[in-house]
Amino acid sequence: MRFKSVDPRVVQHPVEQRGFVPVPLDYNSSSGSTIDVFYRLIPAHGSAVHDRDKPIIVVFNGGPGIAASFYRPLDYDYTTNSMPRGGLDRFKYLLQSFRVLIVDQRGTDGCSAPLDMGDPALDAAFIAKFFSSDSHARDYRAVINALIPEGDRFFIIAQSYGGMPGMQFLALPGRPANGIVFSSSALPFEDPIRAALARRREQLRLNLHLREVVPDIAERIKRVRAHYEALALDPALIHGLFVLLGKDVPGTWEPAFVARLDKILEQSREQILEDVEAGQEAPDLLNYILSSVNFSPGHTDRTLAALGLREMPFESWMIDENIMLMQTGQDGSWRQDLIRAFDAAPPAATLFPSLAELRAAISRNHVLFTAADNDAFVPADNYREAIERFLVPGHTELRTLPGGHSAIFLEKGYEAFVEWSRDK
Repeated sequence: MRFKSVDPRVVQHPVEQRGFVPVPLDYNSSSGSTIDVFYRLIPAHGSAVHDRDKPIIVVFNGGPGIAASFYRPLDYDYTTNSMPRGGLDRFKYLLQSFRVLIVDQRGTDGCSAPLDMGDPALDAAFIAKFFSSDSHARDYRAVINALIPEGDRFFIIAQSYGGMPGMQFLALPGRPANGIVFSSSALPFEDPIRAALARRREQLRLNLHLREVVPDIAERIKRVRAHYEALALDPALIHGLFVLLGKDVPGTWEPAFVARLDKILEQSREQILEDVEAGQEAPDLLNYILSSVNFSPGHTDRTLAALGLREMPFESWMIDENIMLMQTGQDGSWRQDLIRAFDAAPPAATLFPSLAELRAAISRNHVLFTAADNDAFVPADNYREAIERFLVPGHTELRTLPGGHSAIFLEKGYEAFVEWSRDK
């Protein structure tokens, strides 16, 4: 496999502590190759990075295949406390009371051995074996051991895909966190078809809600499609905006969605493509491979999307994630053949500890599960059902937060976390 180069100057920063931790490429081989995992330790507001009075929250970020810089960019402006290109700063509230430690998961398009996903010799089975949640969990453990002194309080927030390495981490030997939050997270042992249809059902509901709030939404979307076509862009790009459905509290996400449509109408082709890439709104090959072996053993994103399109048709104006997923790799290149072969014979699923082992690990920890209203990725009702197998009296708690998929990083999520973690 080919890796992209990483600029060593990325560790130079006046506010954050940044660095690399060497880890094995293959944790089952003591004499094999190593890779460097990149971390960022961010100080609490008005504090210093080494202020041990501020506990650390280790964020296991979503994806898979998304660098941690999606949560706070590498060029975040600490002088003005602003995002350079707008968007949601997911650490705005947490940093009021805590330091935050984030890690680029190995292989992502960040600074931890980023895979060259443009390499025609791409080996999906290799990626599935060495860049999945079990390896991510061990990488997190290595960074925690290197950065957090024994005896210091630290917590984990495992959000979205982060729930997969979060569950793996629970069962690893070594010191536990003071508490771990699974927030709108992926979880092992889910029925992939049921989960996919629940996700689609919630996106259908959010589309219909959007039309109630914005009666001319169909016409607005039609104008954006026409603008894409005029710029020689695929009008199906608009389906990447499913990530904005329910994103933030009610009354906020709907006007933000409309504002994004209005912005697109004023943008050039290059500006649109830049926003699509920054917002993770286009099908991603690494995400495709890792999603399939972590979330849906025996299925792939495209086979599940095809099922959803048949089982639950959307109206033509609606924003439809499944249409976007069906286009993954369909560019007439080697990617198309790779996806076709992958769909026909997905690699073996990522191995997880047994349910009994995970429940035993949970009984040695403090665990908070948070569902979120209006979550277009992990519908709250389905999530509450999925976590029932992991509930251990006296060690687990469930709360439902407002604000969609990123609710744990919003104000109410922060308040809930502070209250829950106070005596941990």
